[in-house]
Amino acid sequence: MKQVTLTSPSKINLFLEVLGRRDDGYHEICSIAVLTELSDTITLERRTSGITIWAKDPRVPSGPDNLCYRAADLLLRHSGTHGGVSIRIEKQIPIAGGMGGGSSNAAATLWGLNLLYDLGWPREELIGLGSALGSDVPLFFCREAAFVRGRGERVEELTALTPRWLVIANPGIEILTASVYRRLRLPLTSDKIGVTMRGLFESGQEEAALSHCFNRLEDVVLEAYPSVANLKQRLLLLGASPVLVSGSGPTVFGVMREAEMAKRGVSSLIESGVTAVACRTLDRNPLFLLADR
Repeated sequence: MKQVTLTSPSKINLFLEVLGRRDDGYHEICSIAVLTELSDTITLERRTSGITIWAKDPRVPSGPDNLCYRAADLLLRHSGTHGGVSIRIEKQIPIAGGMGGGSSNAAATLWGLNLLYDLGWPREELIGLGSALGSDVPLFFCREAAFVRGRGERVEELTALTPRWLVIANPGIEILTASVYRRLRLPLTSDKIGVTMRGLFESGQEEAALSHCFNRLEDVVLEAYPSVANLKQRLLLLGASPVLVSGSGPTVFGVMREAEMAKRGVSSLIESGVTAVACRTLDRNPLFLLADR
């Protein structure tokens, strides 16, 4: 195999609680994440040596600051592979938008290189490498939805939601995740609600689970960024429920009852200058489709 093209999906957090600060400087979280159709496209092509990155969007780094570059470098060194790769990244997921785009791209790079060089590594090996790259990377090796703990590296598979229509909207700003965590005032809490949410998902009580959706990081984001708070209010007025900031933001998503409702909401937002898209949650990770054929 000389070239492989993969779909790199985004994620939304239907539940995210921050339990406390860890000794290693990270925060302990408890979260439920699902994948969405809003995706990037990653194309990998074998080279005799070196790693190159190409992306049309100038905000995407082309060197070692790019998580795909670091993923490729890590896998090639770890496997002892004598070769390189050219990586083409076509972005649709908002950059620094709280939807895990960079982490998803890194997971796709690891998965694609495993195929490209016929390494035959199991998913667990790739998850281990992904964990060394970033907290969100292991999530994107889940086949469906995920219950996430630790700093994000402890991932348990969940059965995916029945596909739901979403309106995903971005106010056109970037928010650094680290800055949100620095401002967070943590209450005394536990992972009890997260375990309850996991139980609702596992037992198929989807409507009850959706009624308990929550994101602790909103405490900071909505207060510090009025444009995000305004966007959340607009989605509520459009009839979305629940409506949450995705991760550390600034992207906001709302669950819609049907496709036409979602598409009308997107049209209304676009007319007012907001970047928005209608899509569905996924019931299967597209990264695995190529390997399963």
